[in-house]
Amino acid sequence: MQYFFKKLCEIGIIRLIDFYLASILIPEEQKYLKYSITLLSNSISKGNICLPISKLYLNIDIKNQKNIFFIKKIKEINQITNWKNILYQNKEIISNGKKITPIILENNCLYLYKLWDEENTIVKNFLKNKFILINQDKIKNILKFLFINNNKNDFFHKQAICAALTHKISIISGSPGTGKTSIVSKIIFTFIKIFNYPFKIRVAATTGKASVRLTQSINNFFKKISLNLINKNEKKNIPSKATTIHNLLKMKIYTEETLYNHQNKLDLDLLIIDEASMINVNLMSIILKSLSKKTKLILLGDEYQLPSIEYGNMFKDLCYFKNFFFTKEYFIWLNMINNNKLQENNNIPKFFFRNFITVLQHNYRYLNSSGINKLALMIKNGDIKKIKELFLLKKYTDINYINILNEKKYKLMINSFINEYKKYFIFLKKNNNHKDILRKFNSYQIICAIKHGFFGTKIINNIIEKELFNKKFLINNIFYNNWYIGRPIIINQNNNFLNLFNGDIGITFFDENDKKLKVKFLLSNSKYQIISIKNLPSYDIAYAITTHKAQGSEFENISLVLPNKFYPILTRELIYTAITRAKKKINIYSHKSIFYKAIKSKIKRFSNIKKKIINYLENSYL
Repeated sequence: MQYFFKKLCEIGIIRLIDFYLASILIPEEQKYLKYSITLLSNSISKGNICLPISKLYLNIDIKNQKNIFFIKKIKEINQITNWKNILYQNKEIISNGKKITPIILENNCLYLYKLWDEENTIVKNFLKNKFILINQDKIKNILKFLFINNNKNDFFHKQAICAALTHKISIISGSPGTGKTSIVSKIIFTFIKIFNYPFKIRVAATTGKASVRLTQSINNFFKKISLNLINKNEKKNIPSKATTIHNLLKMKIYTEETLYNHQNKLDLDLLIIDEASMINVNLMSIILKSLSKKTKLILLGDEYQLPSIEYGNMFKDLCYFKNFFFTKEYFIWLNMINNNKLQENNNIPKFFFRNFITVLQHNYRYLNSSGINKLALMIKNGDIKKIKELFLLKKYTDINYINILNEKKYKLMINSFINEYKKYFIFLKKNNNHKDILRKFNSYQIICAIKHGFFGTKIINNIIEKELFNKKFLINNIFYNNWYIGRPIIINQNNNFLNLFNGDIGITFFDENDKKLKVKFLLSNSKYQIISIKNLPSYDIAYAITTHKAQGSEFENISLVLPNKFYPILTRELIYTAITRAKKKINIYSHKSIFYKAIKSKIKRFSNIKKKIINYLENSYL
């Protein structure tokens, strides 16, 4: 059997660490149980919460295999029909969840106990999330002020505010530009006016960049509110700045232990979290366990963006229930607030999850006729035919597709990058205002799908830097180890002590007082964090960054670079996430076959969140 596992490693079905985990848990004689746990470990490494039993069968082309023993074992495994009996061989290792064991088997899926428990925590919290209706008159008056133009597109924003007021947990999903950031301020204003006693509000995001954007949006909104609309006591309830979730929970970098948990609850009345699609199942369960009974939670995100790098796709699983209709009592209440303008749809099943899920649909950033908006919608829907027609027409100035077919095209691509960063260094020589310099750098960003290879961030960053060194009129102030004024870097890991977080971008400058090179980062409170280059945490050069690093950020113009061969990381979600970082223009550099193959490839992560909720729905109507 050892040889069989070795061959599975060689062809990439499992990793060596998966085999070692199973070997620790399972005795040698229980070979099929050991095999199952090995596949479960590998499945979790790919972002799945669990492993369906049906995936224990091996889809390997035996025609290409020469070893008779290996072929025999594949056939043997694929002929097994009694997997449940095999899996329950060792009752100390595996159970149905009624007792604590390392492995759980439920809904014909294998789990590690920890992940099974986290999934159940999420499901139980959302199944308890029933509405409590409140007085309509006060809400109507506030909504009348917030949406003075009474635009029909504002209904979704009103619905989101109402859901937040009436539920312990509410979800707001929407593409970039649909007003997710701006609605945060309106929600805060509404809560402060409805609950006019001291009200503790915190706002958080999964990335430092997103928290900066939120802070700026909240500050700008409340600067415009006159004193007669919000008094001094109410003003004290406005959160001064947004933070990252890890900072909010006081999470340790390596152990992921948090100060706040089920024993030490967050003392908050309202918690708003942006970029929630990036929250993994573990973090979501920690958040839910940390909330007190009085705390309301609002999750904002985009279900079509990349999920967390770690396991699960919790936000998308929950957003599935947007397809239902409001329950009758809640619909009547919501309709009265909206002056009975809503129409009931009896063709769609009713389910209380729909009451607290809002999908923002109107895009305020892009015109419906803009190329970026059209392309994003087509990618979201996977409509290859329409995308091809869009590129063929060449009528949109805000999107540009460059088919990278050969080395000549690659060099032209690199030259276009150099020309963009020439503008940045010319601006740098004429301007000493660090805020303006950071803004100028953020006006353009190269986004790559991968780190390594000729189309990855590492090599592209090195080429750009080398070319800029060669053009000495751009970089003529090189210090030790190739550091220079204007050098952009991006942080790779959270560092609470330095108040720097994964994805934060800083610019190098020369401190005339200390005669040292330092890096300046713009923080969420519009202040700066200045760090000596010797004290920086792990970082990379930031001319080109990965899509994952760009998530939660916005740039005026971007260039998206895809590799010249297909990798599993290339998915529709990755392309959509990258495209929607651009506010004004996007250039796409890719071989067409790679681009379209990526759009056809969707992320699918195994979990039972949706199934457990549907089971509840079905059983409640029996």
